[in-house]
Amino acid sequence: MFTLNRWNYPSNNNGAVSGINDSGIETFSGTKIKSLAREICQNSLDANIDDSLPTRVVFRLFEIPVSSIPDIDGLKQALKRASEFGPNQRTPKAKEFFDNALKATKKEKIVCMRISDFNTSGLSGSKASDEEPSPWRDLTKSQGASEKSGSNGGSFGIGKFAPYACSSLRTVFYSTLDSSGTEAYQGVSRLTSFKDDEGDTKQGVGFYGKDKNSPIYEQFSLDPDFSRSSESGTDLFILGFVAEEEWKEKMIASVLDGFLYAVHTGKLVVDVDGIVIDKDSLADTVSKYQNYCEEYANEYYKALTSTSEEDAKVFEEDILSMGKVTLYLILQHDMHRKVAMVRKTGMKILDRGHISGLIKFSGLLYIEGEELNVFLRTMENPQHTKWEYDRTDDPKKAKTVIKALGDFIRRCLEELKNDSSDEALDPSVGEYLTEERDEGSPEEKAEGLTDEVKEIRRKVVVVRKPKEDDFSIPGEGTTSVDDEDGDITEDDVPGTGGREGDGTPKHGNGGGGSGFGNGGGPHPTEHKKSSAGIAPSKLRIMADNSKTGSYMIQFTPSASAEDCSLALFLSAESDKYNADIVAAENSVTGETLEVSGNSITKLTFTENETLKIKVTINYKDYCSMEVRAYGHKV
Repeated sequence: MFTLNRWNYPSNNNGAVSGINDSGIETFSGTKIKSLAREICQNSLDANIDDSLPTRVVFRLFEIPVSSIPDIDGLKQALKRASEFGPNQRTPKAKEFFDNALKATKKEKIVCMRISDFNTSGLSGSKASDEEPSPWRDLTKSQGASEKSGSNGGSFGIGKFAPYACSSLRTVFYSTLDSSGTEAYQGVSRLTSFKDDEGDTKQGVGFYGKDKNSPIYEQFSLDPDFSRSSESGTDLFILGFVAEEEWKEKMIASVLDGFLYAVHTGKLVVDVDGIVIDKDSLADTVSKYQNYCEEYANEYYKALTSTSEEDAKVFEEDILSMGKVTLYLILQHDMHRKVAMVRKTGMKILDRGHISGLIKFSGLLYIEGEELNVFLRTMENPQHTKWEYDRTDDPKKAKTVIKALGDFIRRCLEELKNDSSDEALDPSVGEYLTEERDEGSPEEKAEGLTDEVKEIRRKVVVVRKPKEDDFSIPGEGTTSVDDEDGDITEDDVPGTGGREGDGTPKHGNGGGGSGFGNGGGPHPTEHKKSSAGIAPSKLRIMADNSKTGSYMIQFTPSASAEDCSLALFLSAESDKYNADIVAAENSVTGETLEVSGNSITKLTFTENETLKIKVTINYKDYCSMEVRAYGHKV
């Protein structure tokens, strides 16, 4: 028992020993700044108390003397004891952490981060018992617990670890003035197990506070330039803030990438060390920091704000009677073909791709319906960046919901494309080739031509069934190709005897009758080296500029081969046509590649090494395209 405010690390009572690799902290260690901004803004939006006003979040960097940290001697002692604990001495990561932490506490000053939110309810329940669920308990003492429900953002109780990943001491102070007027503060330190002077093994999590690790019931601020007034909210103070290079720009980019819709609609205002991101400044902020954004915030902003242009439109629908969604779409030739999926809180969950492999567009889907939000929330991973079917009690329903959202986006994209084109395309946009496909997946059927065809040359041949590793469209059963002389070359055939047919002999005197014969020839001739189909392990076909017929092909061969070629075809509903290639070049080296008709020739394939080719075809509109690869395997 103790009466003075100080650091206390409870005994583990001969229980489990904790190490440096805290799973909660490690979740965010690879994206410290990005995760901090995302988790803080999400929690603050969830705690909004007046929907007519924006939630305001402030990130402020400051410096204080190390001596002003509450009970700094107690914290130093815990760090020193933990660094001497046997298991930690054998772990390079632990040794590095404690060396850096102890050095930081020996310096005269230390850098800290204050995070404050306003127009929020604060952390209620600071006076409740540990057995009673409350936001205060969830943040300071619980692990894997969250009282959030409905369409709120957080649900795993793991986001609270993001600030510790940004602390060189893994120590954070919390202070709150909740909506009932209750004041409270407490420090939490997440270290490792260690032994005290009496040899008692301590838990890794320690608390700064009163008896029984209870909070201190008053407001608190480490920032000498800040004190909270009468407005409710929460303040976090991160000790030893890891101010990595360009942290401010990265944090601003994280806000833009994750909360663009919330800022645009006036739900959120964020101040990053003096740079204010709000509805009025959003256009300039996006323009200035777009190079730091990793998730296409500039394109999504165009979709949100360009609704009066010819190639942009807003769509609405009730998805499976579960609630309303609103889709903002824009067509532009330099866009990445993805849709930001944004839930009701205003936070983006993910970028939805594989919608169209040819049409360049950008979109933002705002999911407003309460029932739909609640269901989708059950599918989110702990970082709130993915939807995963198996996280729900009903994976079948989950797949149905996600498919319905995708189908809605494709219908809207088709409508917008047709409305914005001088001549509407025949095909359905939803049937275009996907952006990326794996080896063995069925190729998409698509119609990608108008009725105008200048010339078609076809040759019908009977060929053998392909080997398993041949690259062919399912059902056609062919790996043979026309060689430069117009002949048919077969794979692994020593002569021409053995083929049945009634045409003119083509390959010497191997047959015993007219045409190809029936295998009775005594002197089979040897074929030239065979050219086999080469399957892709990955294939992407992207429209660079359909108006000039420019496309980008990324082909990753599943096998190495010499004297290779890539043949391009335009797909129609029941047939395909040669794509007349005007020019081709290696987009990496700039080398001009040789072309012949619809083929890029004299290539060399290296297994699983991606070949990037920029190609121009003699067709000036969106189209569905197929690629076949051939070569002499080595």
